[in-house]
Amino acid sequence: MISRKLLSGSFVRNVKGCLTAGSSKACTSTSLTTQSRYFGYAAVNHAQEYKEAIDGRHGQQLELAYEEGEKYEHGVFDPFEAYKVDVEDDIIVDDGEESDDEGEEAEPTKYEFNKDGSVKRSKAELVSLKAGAPAGGKFAIIDLNGSQNKVCVDDVVIVNKLRPVEKWAVGSVHTLSGETGELLLMGSQDHTLVGMPFVNGGEVVVMVEEITRDKKVIVFKKKRRKNYRKKNGHKREVTFLRVLDIRFPENS
Repeated sequence: MISRKLLSGSFVRNVKGCLTAGSSKACTSTSLTTQSRYFGYAAVNHAQEYKEAIDGRHGQQLELAYEEGEKYEHGVFDPFEAYKVDVEDDIIVDDGEESDDEGEEAEPTKYEFNKDGSVKRSKAELVSLKAGAPAGGKFAIIDLNGSQNKVCVDDVVIVNKLRPVEKWAVGSVHTLSGETGELLLMGSQDHTLVGMPFVNGGEVVVMVEEITRDKKVIVFKKKRRKNYRKKNGHKREVTFLRVLDIRFPENS
């Protein structure tokens, strides 16, 4: 969860300071470019700083993280692999004759996500991420139904139930943009777009995956020596959103 203080703190103040005249001191580390008033955001270009970090110590740490994952790229060594017996492909039927069925068996469905909604990754990739490798990609901060969330592609966002249900039905695809006041910040490895207050022109595409109820919360009240006890349970209604794509504004 990203609070509003993160968006209105020192980082945004430095950006606004660079946009005013005579504030070149605040722009020594990052170069800022202003867009037209129609877009209403500040673009912070930090590609040079990222390149210097990759060429330095940070890049060396990333190489070690990727080398850690390469150990599992070809699987784990199995000492009993040489003793395995191959199973014959011929199918024996009851009458002793070989089956002449030419039909191919249907392959099981391969899902891209785990049961908990996370993206399926290889063993090598999981080890690299655990060792400190970045997940990469673009990110955005959206304001939806009173809560702010930092999201990336393939993330699952849990928010309070979105209404009307006819609009936010399961399977429906929606585009969140700055024009509707739902996109506050966007970023990548090379640059960051800070909404002032919204990033008009940018888009975040989401799909409604599920509408359900959250885990029960127990509300217990008691008054001492008054023989007063009250226990209630509450399950809030939530909507699960899957982030499909993050699109930066044109000429950003």
